[in-house]
Amino acid sequence: MKHLDKILISLIAVLIATGVVLNVKKQYSIDKSKLPNKLESNSQFQKWITNAGNKGIKVEGDNFRFVEDSNIFNTLWTSTASVDDDASRKLYDENMLELKKFKASALSPNEREVVNYDNSTRFGFLPTEVFFYGLREDKILRTKIVDCDFESNCFFNRASFLDNHVFFVIQMSLKDYTKKDPKICNPTQVCTYTFKVHLIDLINNSRTVYESEPIQGVLEDLKSKL
Repeated sequence: MKHLDKILISLIAVLIATGVVLNVKKQYSIDKSKLPNKLESNSQFQKWITNAGNKGIKVEGDNFRFVEDSNIFNTLWTSTASVDDDASRKLYDENMLELKKFKASALSPNEREVVNYDNSTRFGFLPTEVFFYGLREDKILRTKIVDCDFESNCFFNRASFLDNHVFFVIQMSLKDYTKKDPKICNPTQVCTYTFKVHLIDLINNSRTVYESEPIQGVLEDLKSKL
């Protein structure tokens, strides 16, 4: 009888463990297919959706779908410096003061980091590039976060931190444009666009991209409403 009890207990344990694993996998799949709640419920993200809606551009968080995952740090466009180096620390302080002046800069809650998405050539970055600059632990980090092709009629509309390690960047660009298949559309004409939300996690070195349902309009008209 005791031997049978042990078998039953072991079987129950296996079934519970299997159920937990399957539930975790299912939950991960559900979360990965759409915007995570921490992003969708973020006040700045909701403000962006509300403002767009008030200007006649219908965007809903539920309609964003997962596109891809990638790493953000790359030796080609990431540089570091020690905060213990006096010259590097002085340059960091000066750069932060300058970056805070940009309207298209998002500041982290601890005010040690900034994401700049300004539509201009600045600090060695192009108008089609978004970059991160900040102090993380004992390192001063500078890196490109995301870029896009000018021919895709793209621009970056918003960025905001969820906490000191996670932030998002919103991009608008032609729906069917890819680097491998660059289908262009005259920006002075009605074209089909989508919004892409880039969710960046600095701790996990990840960038997760979600894409909205398509909208149509003339580029400058859409930009003026965002």
